[in-house]
Amino acid sequence: MTKKILIINGPNLEMLGKRDKSKYGDFSLDNLMTMLSDEASKLGCEVEFFQNNIEGEIINKINVEFKIYNVIKVNFYILILSVIYSCNSGVNINNVNQNQLNKETSLYLKQHAENPINWQRWSSSIFDITQELDKLIVISIGYSSCHWCHVMEDETFANDSIANLMNENFVNIKVDREENPDVDQAYMTASQLMTGMGGWPLNVITLPDGSPIYAGTYHTTSQWDDILKRIIRLKKDNYDGLKELADNVKNGVTDINTIYKRKEISDFNPELLKNNVESWKGKWDLDNGGDLAQQKFVSPSKYIFLLNYARIFNDKEVLDHVKKTLDIISSSGLNDFIEGGFYRYTVDNEWKIPHFEKMLYDQAQMISLYSLAFKVFKDDYYKDVTLETIDFLNSKMSSKEGLYYAAMDADTDGQEGKYYSFSREELNIISKDTELKTFMSYYNIDIDKPWEKDRYLLLPNKNNQEEDWLKLNNLSHTDLLNLKRIWESNIIEIKKSRTKPRIDDKIIVSWNSLAITGLVDAYEALNNLEYLNKAINMFEELKANSFKRNKLIHTYKENQFQEGVLEDYAYLAKASMRLFQATGDESYFNFSKKITDEAVNIFKDDESDLLRYSNNEELFTKLISVDDGVVPSPNSIIAEQLFNIGHVIFDDEYLSLSDNMVNSVQSVIDNNINSYSVWANNILNRVESFYEIAVIGPESKLITDEITNYFSPDTIIVQSKTESKLPLFIDRFFEDETYIYVCQNKTCQRPETNISLALEQVPYIN
Repeated sequence: MTKKILIINGPNLEMLGKRDKSKYGDFSLDNLMTMLSDEASKLGCEVEFFQNNIEGEIINKINVEFKIYNVIKVNFYILILSVIYSCNSGVNINNVNQNQLNKETSLYLKQHAENPINWQRWSSSIFDITQELDKLIVISIGYSSCHWCHVMEDETFANDSIANLMNENFVNIKVDREENPDVDQAYMTASQLMTGMGGWPLNVITLPDGSPIYAGTYHTTSQWDDILKRIIRLKKDNYDGLKELADNVKNGVTDINTIYKRKEISDFNPELLKNNVESWKGKWDLDNGGDLAQQKFVSPSKYIFLLNYARIFNDKEVLDHVKKTLDIISSSGLNDFIEGGFYRYTVDNEWKIPHFEKMLYDQAQMISLYSLAFKVFKDDYYKDVTLETIDFLNSKMSSKEGLYYAAMDADTDGQEGKYYSFSREELNIISKDTELKTFMSYYNIDIDKPWEKDRYLLLPNKNNQEEDWLKLNNLSHTDLLNLKRIWESNIIEIKKSRTKPRIDDKIIVSWNSLAITGLVDAYEALNNLEYLNKAINMFEELKANSFKRNKLIHTYKENQFQEGVLEDYAYLAKASMRLFQATGDESYFNFSKKITDEAVNIFKDDESDLLRYSNNEELFTKLISVDDGVVPSPNSIIAEQLFNIGHVIFDDEYLSLSDNMVNSVQSVIDNNINSYSVWANNILNRVESFYEIAVIGPESKLITDEITNYFSPDTIIVQSKTESKLPLFIDRFFEDETYIYVCQNKTCQRPETNISLALEQVPYIN
């Protein structure tokens, strides 16, 4: 049934296009109604308009039509917004002079629904409103598990004086960065350009068209009050100066997001990688692992590249650094040793003090990293870390549909880390029946130095410290295991009565795709079919629910959803490719190719060989994401996908597209390769021999499962139980035998039935 919407407008709208056109423009009410009708038609809705200058007539119309229409009572400034949201998601936006967040499904937005500030959500038409009102804009960006977002909401945004100042002088927009990552990325780039810093909450003040003139992160009430008043004065006294500033910022952000096409394809030189890795070594933290930094984040793609690099170039120093880092991380404050899962980062440089939110994208990538590390080092501890992380996701962050929720909050009861820290009295309870001194020593507790006020964190000795600790305390490994069993049981008992951290239960397509890839990686490393089945079920659930009007979406919850961005296409395409490799089911390959093709078509940038992050035309700048940070650049993943597809179907066009993408960023990543690790891996695939391993025949699954137990950089491993039309498989199927083909550049060596003999043809496999 077609949704019908009645739009009722009050006084003075009939004067649109009739008043002073030099000031108000010549856009008429008829023009407006035509625009809205066209938009509604695109969205599958019917619209009726009613305008009257008499309030009584408007009320009568509402009373008569109430039961027939989805009535939206609006004024001119929010007409377009209302139509779009009514058709798309059932959300009615009534008034920019009211807080509109009470009907949102986003946990972060709902956390601000009771603020006295007239918050609006981000929309594609919000700037139509602001420019008509000629008001500056406050755009405040955060996410539900962000501690300092909670603090600013509680202190600053709940303040009536601040609210009055913001409501009178600004249109105020609250953005969930996980729903609108393109908005976050655009304004975060502006913040970093303007201040050299970034973080959340990100608070940006813009001109009515969305061009930024101020950016900052957390502000106290007095700081925010001062900033708002300064901007208000500048608008009054020096508006031209603000416009000039906005133009400079826009130009700067545009320059950052512009990578022009290269006229010539440069050679992919191994010296580029070798020189950059040698330079990177100078930035390593040799004592604590990872890179030198005041705060420690994990970027799993860094260590995946380094593992590949170390194997290809036989660099033991790199291999040792990665192992040391992974050993330290897994037993550090970053890893929740009781309930599993990794925190987002530590606030210190020794991996001790965590910032307590847990993000799906971190868990997903750590599963991939430790699965790969298990292949390389054959260390059962890495297997345990992988299992514990998967168990955490399944027990704490799983939806009833089998997908994973976005994040777990850092705060409980308004306090950061309260769920994970302990009072002095609780320390005595935990250590009962054991020696308090031994307990305090193992968990590095100094009674005179609490973590915060009277709260203490339990930080177990790192793996590389444990042997020394056992000798010092004259204990065996068995003794320690028994002690930890007692302590951890008591910790769990204490936690049972606590308020549990909030779960942000939105479904993010890209992050769930990362999790699918992680589960496939775990399946291949650990030979656990449960993980492959879980990945398959997640994929089918995503396929069934992540397309609206035949387009991929980014996130959804209940009836609300957000349009997909490049990372959704890239990560889902890779997940589908990994399922093809693990199962031999060509439907996964076909889907991966289809999604990759769509990404190229939808997001192609005319000025470069790269893809735009989104097609959000309301943003003040285009976005081209190339850095591999805490999550990989979607451009680097698409380049990887095109490369793999080209090698499966022997298509030079795909390979050329991929080459152009990788070539375009070579100069960008030079001297900064630690921020571009997936791109570096793309180059690695090109500077040394790349192999296709095709396993074809009735026993292909069994043989492939054994091959994928090995660490195999610079290879793509695919399988087929039946005859196939994919070029890599053509004319290579025999019903009575399963053959292993090792191929390069469309040419395969003599097929083998023996796995060991086949793998001797690939120098990198271990």
